[in-house]
Amino acid sequence: MAKAAAKNARKLSVAADLLWTVEKQEIDPLKQRPNKILVLVTEDWFAASHFIPTIEALCATGAEVAIVTRVAQKRSALEATGARIIPFDFSRGPLRPLQEARVAWRLRKLLATEKPDAIHAISLKPIALITGLRGVVPRHALGIHLTGVGYAGTASAGRTGLVYRRVLKMVVRQLQRDPKTHLFVENPDDSARLAEFGAFPQERVTILGGAGVDPKRFEGSELPLGEQVRAGFVGRMVWTKGVDLLIDAYDQLNAEGVAFRIDLCGTPDPENPRAVSDAQLQNWSARDGVTWRGRVEDIASFWKAMDICVVPSRGGEGLPRALLEAAASGRPIVTTDVPGCRYFVRDGIEGLVVPPDDSRSLASALKRLIQDPETCRRMGAAARERLLSGFTEDHLRAAVRAQYMKMLA
Repeated sequence: MAKAAAKNARKLSVAADLLWTVEKQEIDPLKQRPNKILVLVTEDWFAASHFIPTIEALCATGAEVAIVTRVAQKRSALEATGARIIPFDFSRGPLRPLQEARVAWRLRKLLATEKPDAIHAISLKPIALITGLRGVVPRHALGIHLTGVGYAGTASAGRTGLVYRRVLKMVVRQLQRDPKTHLFVENPDDSARLAEFGAFPQERVTILGGAGVDPKRFEGSELPLGEQVRAGFVGRMVWTKGVDLLIDAYDQLNAEGVAFRIDLCGTPDPENPRAVSDAQLQNWSARDGVTWRGRVEDIASFWKAMDICVVPSRGGEGLPRALLEAAASGRPIVTTDVPGCRYFVRDGIEGLVVPPDDSRSLASALKRLIQDPETCRRMGAAARERLLSGFTEDHLRAAVRAQYMKMLA
């Protein structure tokens, strides 16, 4: 009997060991599965034009990355990063409480299905939505990526600006107390402005210096400086970009007999309440020296044909990509004294910085460069050196990847 009992005990021990081994094989892979990061961004074109390096950096952490966005024409470009695409309509445009509640409900269901380990929310609407859901979903690591403070930072935005400022204040006050949240901004001024609502600890803030540009794609080249100087503007055709100020400056200089040309690249944003109408754009381009090109795919070739870059922003942006691309191309920059623009362009070095919403000062700066080719060349070379000092795609990838490796540890 004793021998039989001992034999049975050994069988039970072997069975237990085998069961433990099977369970370990079934459970450990779950524990070792790749982290999952969801990137929340309103439009696929926005993700493709500005955030490919950011998405590549997230993929480089070894995580499974999925982009939650409205899909239009840029799916293949985003999938080329190695990320998965989850179609989702964030319903851009003016804030409407009932509409936002519906979007929040759909987003909550998506999070319950995907079970992410981290979320990277880009721009105010996704950030506000995920902040509102913070109390009813698991506390994943959260990266909030502000590409400027939008209407909240634009003096001329009026009542809309006040609404957005209140939303931003609510978001920052809630998230700055959450130790699992990290803030990514594109210039030091935005970090300081947010500190008015509630300061994030310094170790939870990363200043990225824009969306990053590949300097090899935008190689510096000699300024054309042909019979007429050409000034280029690239951006969405919205009033906050200040394209109307550039037209006013052109009219002033044209009246003085200062000859030059303006090339406008970009399309209206119909879901933006500050969009410039097609009729207005046609009116501007009816001038002899003004050409509205609409959307231009080969932006590197565009800047090679330009002598001066003009970014007459009224504010609210992080760090305009057009400014970085022009700098990579070795073009001098005329811009305004607003966050982001003044962070990159130092007055008298990479270009000229003028007061915002002041077409007369803008005209004066343009006239100075138009009449001084040597200063144009010097400032253009300095602009490219400035870009190489910390504003390239490689700089951005390294910063994002390093931070998420810490957040996911």
